[in-house]
Amino acid sequence: MNLIDYRRYFSDNYYMKNKLLLVNLILISALLFATSCGNNSDVYSLNHVHSVQIVIEDNASISIEKSIYEAEAGDDITLDLSALPGFHITGCDYADYDLEKISDSYSLCLHDVKYSSVVTIYTQQNEFQISYKLNYPEFLSDSVAESFIEAPEKTHIKLNTCRFREDFLLEGYTLYSWNSSPDGTGLSVSLGSRVNTDLLTDNTLYGQWAKWTDPSYFQYEDNSEGITITSYTGSTDTLVIPSVIDKKKVTRISENVFSRLKITSVILPPTIKVLDNSAFTNCDIEEVILFDNIEKISDYSFKNCSSIKTIRINAAADPVYSGSYYATFPDKMDYLEQLSDKYPDNKKLVLFSGSSARFGYDSPLIEEAFPEYKVANIGVFAYTNALPQLDLILLYMDSGDILLDSPEFDASRRQFCVLNKFDDKFFNMIEEDYSLLEKLDIRNYSGVLSAFGEYLLSRRGMSERSYDLSPSDFDENFNPVSEKSYNAQGDYCLYRPNASDDLPVFDLPVDYEISAFPSEYIDALNNEAQKFIDKGINFYFTYAPRNIKALSDISTDAARKELDDYLRASLTFPVISDIEESLYPGRYLFETDNHLSTEGVQIRTNRIISDLKKQLDK
Repeated sequence: MNLIDYRRYFSDNYYMKNKLLLVNLILISALLFATSCGNNSDVYSLNHVHSVQIVIEDNASISIEKSIYEAEAGDDITLDLSALPGFHITGCDYADYDLEKISDSYSLCLHDVKYSSVVTIYTQQNEFQISYKLNYPEFLSDSVAESFIEAPEKTHIKLNTCRFREDFLLEGYTLYSWNSSPDGTGLSVSLGSRVNTDLLTDNTLYGQWAKWTDPSYFQYEDNSEGITITSYTGSTDTLVIPSVIDKKKVTRISENVFSRLKITSVILPPTIKVLDNSAFTNCDIEEVILFDNIEKISDYSFKNCSSIKTIRINAAADPVYSGSYYATFPDKMDYLEQLSDKYPDNKKLVLFSGSSARFGYDSPLIEEAFPEYKVANIGVFAYTNALPQLDLILLYMDSGDILLDSPEFDASRRQFCVLNKFDDKFFNMIEEDYSLLEKLDIRNYSGVLSAFGEYLLSRRGMSERSYDLSPSDFDENFNPVSEKSYNAQGDYCLYRPNASDDLPVFDLPVDYEISAFPSEYIDALNNEAQKFIDKGINFYFTYAPRNIKALSDISTDAARKELDDYLRASLTFPVISDIEESLYPGRYLFETDNHLSTEGVQIRTNRIISDLKKQLDK
């Protein structure tokens, strides 16, 4: 009952439903009036015999048997109450009280209650906790299952699970994933990857263990760094490399150990440091599960193993890119993923490019112009292949949605999806959620494990960070900021002043003319766009912003006009913007030649809104 309801209660219901108390109040009032000119001690005694009521104000976070308590003036009132799951009771606004927690309930004692009043119970949301059960139920009984609880900060929409730890090593088995169900039939999550906690019925994840392939099938060499596997004589559908042989850690697999095997799944242990070239060769492997503390791995480690569809990476090392702009990608993907559930009546408008998109839009302004759409800005970094990024975005879009693509011309080969080859920067972007890689069919790409190996090498020696860091708490250069640097939609929204002049920041002129975009570029982008179009998604092209003085000498007015005509005629989807309107005086750029200032963003966003309205009206 809130304060207004309490007043209504006393004015409308109190005197009808509590006649005896009404009589008492009238009697007390009459006696007080009669003795007002008499002995004050009589008044004092009467004040200590009347009844009082305590009304507990509505609070959706508590459970209580009743909301109204009665007592004699001056008595204590004890309330038995409990907090709903996810909350705890911290106190109340009554001046003199004691609060005691008894098991899962609370006893709240209000002392010396002399007057009727409304009391507010204070509650606080619990720090989010997730429970892990390790040895359940594969090989140990439930009664001895080890468990632990983590309470990470909820700084992302989804939660990073516990990564691999040394104390998870267990003779005979490898912990290879978490699962929301003890028997592994529920939601599967790789160690360290993110999980939507709304899908966990009891906030518990269960360790999934794979039994090692019989160590007697392996021949090996014992050296100072550990066991090196040199050959294999067995045959199995699921190959689980032991972590330990002869009481020493297995750290390396040498060349040509596994050849011409039909294997559904390969599980590498977290002890492996080196996977030599041709360790696996000509094998029919569908899935590879490994850990990110491996030191040497490449595509050559799986020579001619072209059937690999899924790669699952478990985190065994702390992240190094948390809080950086790279780490905005999993945050943006989390946001895009939740839009369908959170806003089922809205369509999605996804903005994609590199960092020019991060710095290039005012998404709330676009949502205001198109209230039927929710906007997600997925732009992060242009100098990594756009193909796997777009393929991931496609998974979370539906018929009627819009993808607005603005390829950056200084990275056009990557941005037009000409290559299917991975690079290490893609792993920088998914470091906080390796499960994004699991969603891709690896057969559609090349260089995946080589790029992973390069990524592992490049981050070696870098400072370790926490999953709890949020990029929105830092600026572009990883300096802490007091206001959020990213809004919910994914725009970089810190204020950026205009430049003092129109000069280019970098001496990297870009070609805006037809020869810079050969037919293989056009065909590649058309092919990628067709995936969206086939799903009923509207795929539109607009130009990325650039300092007009950061163009090459051959990018004349006539050349730009020819390029615009060429793209409109060659692309199989609409070009909705004017090429000239994408070229800005340098004063509207911020520290680079394609990151707009705050004023530049407003100019561009208003132009995009106008372009979209014209396109949607067609």
